[in-house]
Amino acid sequence: LVLLAMSSAAASGLSSRRLTTGLLVLLAMPSATASDPGPVNLGGASHFVILARAAISNTPTSLITGNVGSMAGITGFETLTADASREFFTSAQIDGRLYRGVDCAEPTPTMLTSALADMDSAYADVVSRPHSLPSSQFVDR
Repeated sequence: LVLLAMSSAAASGLSSRRLTTGLLVLLAMPSATASDPGPVNLGGASHFVILARAAISNTPTSLITGNVGSMAGITGFETLTADASREFFTSAQIDGRLYRGVDCAEPTPTMLTSALADMDSAYADVVSRPHSLPSSQFVDR
């Protein structure tokens, strides 16, 4: 299971169908054929369980295991605590780190920009691969 968060603008350039929400879930089934293109390289995006260009909103109470990153704001999390370097935040609702491009010190904005570019590359790779599922099997909401 590959979970990628994308903005509508980024996705619309890669597909004729425009995403109306910021979250896209791609299911990849293993293949035993010689034409299997192999795993999708997520690059720096692999360090996040939630990654978005747009704002992330949380409806408490959540428990997220892994790092969360957003270039825009993040709302709805109980008490965010900045680390001493201000490179990330922590929250009781996140078992990991929360990175915000708008509030964190370098290298966080640069790292998020790179992770988002890697996410775009991974998406482009996935949509370019042949698949055997009819288009009605894909969810685009």
